[in-house]
Amino acid sequence: MPRRSKTDVERRAPRSDAAERERLEEQIRQLERRAASAERMLRETVSTISHDLRNSLSVIVVSARMLMRSAPPDGPGRRQLDAITRAADEINQLAQDLVDAMNIENGSLKVGMGAHDVAPIVDRAIEIVAPTVALKPLDIAKEVPDDLPPIACDRERIVQVVANLLGSALRYTPKGGRITVRAEPSGSDARFSISDTGPGIPSDQQALLFARHVPSRRPMGQGVGLSAFVTKGIVEAHGGTIWVESTPGQGATFFFTIPAATGLAARAP
Repeated sequence: MPRRSKTDVERRAPRSDAAERERLEEQIRQLERRAASAERMLRETVSTISHDLRNSLSVIVVSARMLMRSAPPDGPGRRQLDAITRAADEINQLAQDLVDAMNIENGSLKVGMGAHDVAPIVDRAIEIVAPTVALKPLDIAKEVPDDLPPIACDRERIVQVVANLLGSALRYTPKGGRITVRAEPSGSDARFSISDTGPGIPSDQQALLFARHVPSRRPMGQGVGLSAFVTKGIVEAHGGTIWVESTPGQGATFFFTIPAATGLAARAP
């Protein structure tokens, strides 16, 4: 057998390396296609489950509320009907949070933009949590100056943000406690704050509040879960920031900012 010269080996080596690179590049392209396909299927699955789940929940909610109309406030079964309605509302919100979290993670969360007054947004959020407030019971105070400029936002999304933060405060504020919702100018933004008189949040747990994945056994004060991740995503999609300040034993205050509506051509109705 003729012996291959060193020159022949050197000629073959580049061709071999090029073929190997091409093979690896093709494998990478295949993996990318599979990952994109899996992500698309996951989005479609979450969207379908959320849609079907909310359809079924709507039947439960409507039926429970129809029964509540004929049930006396202190009559037998009224408490159970209240519990059914609240649980269905929470599951409905969880289904929406799953879709929103998916969109936030892949960068496809869409928010509309219009100029909206702050006070009606806060009023609507308080109205959403009013049934839970009445059951606890506790006080909710609103402090919004009349001359606060409108903000540039998707109105329903900011209502969702305030309602989510109120819901978290309600979980940890004891009976007879107080929650205060404030909004005030802060440079070119409006700064919102939701303060409670609950147990507060230790400093080492505050950084985990807005995480997408949190430990299954969350410590006291860290129960906001998926809704906090969605809340953060909505605020940041508006160009705002969100954070928490708390001292254990002295309650917690969640802050977030939303840019003022300066420069928008027309004010939304």
